[in-house]
Amino acid sequence: MAFVTYNELLVDAIKYDEIKLAYSVYWMIKNGIVQGNHTANGVNWDLVNHEEVAALIEKNELGLQPIKLYTIPISKTKHFLVFAKNEQDARGHCLNELKLIAPKVLDITDKINKSFWFPERKQYLSLRELREETLVFPATAMIYEK
Repeated sequence: MAFVTYNELLVDAIKYDEIKLAYSVYWMIKNGIVQGNHTANGVNWDLVNHEEVAALIEKNELGLQPIKLYTIPISKTKHFLVFAKNEQDARGHCLNELKLIAPKVLDITDKINKSFWFPERKQYLSLRELREETLVFPATAMIYEK
């Protein structure tokens, strides 16, 4: 069984856009509750001051700019999936790419681990893997047909 340090947990939380987890671990390290190089098994989350963590998130003390996944319905059966920092960027990307004013934009970042078959690559890829390959945002993830 491999054990993870608090520093590794923090890095993974940032990598996988687990903002609350990242800031909670950061808060515990910053306030001396835990040491970054100590093993993070059996974390006592009751030690975390969630109000202070919320304030850190609001200030964006770690400078995180997570790229989210948005869906924009473009017909009854098609959705335009976009990687963007925020809803406004997703709307602008839709206008630039499809010349369409987005009727609504939904944050579906919780679906980022969903995998799809990409025939041109002849493989399945998760939207997270696709996002990690992308260099410039906002970017088109795919057009999804129900």
